[in-house]
Amino acid sequence: MPRPNLEGIDGILSRMLADHRHKPAFQLALCSNAWRALLGEAGVQKTRKMTFTDGRLTMFLTSDSLRHELRAQQSRLLQGLQEELKDQLDIKELILK
Repeated sequence: MPRPNLEGIDGILSRMLADHRHKPAFQLALCSNAWRALLGEAGVQKTRKMTFTDGRLTMFLTSDSLRHELRAQQSRLLQGLQEELKDQLDIKELILK
């Protein structure tokens, strides 16, 4: 009896998500997950809003002291985000407000 043509779960999931990768809500969810992975829950709680347009990720923070600290490490944060999202999304610029 011949074996059926089986496909791995990663291939199935990437096919299912392919139609949604260009949608802004999906891109924001990817950015949010990467931001959480870099800063942890405390950093996410102090993030009021985020936008992603044309490769530019803008983070609106509620804490002035956190904004000041993150601006000092802005290039490292951008590299971390790019590494987290390397195959999924291209972030060219990080803006902290």
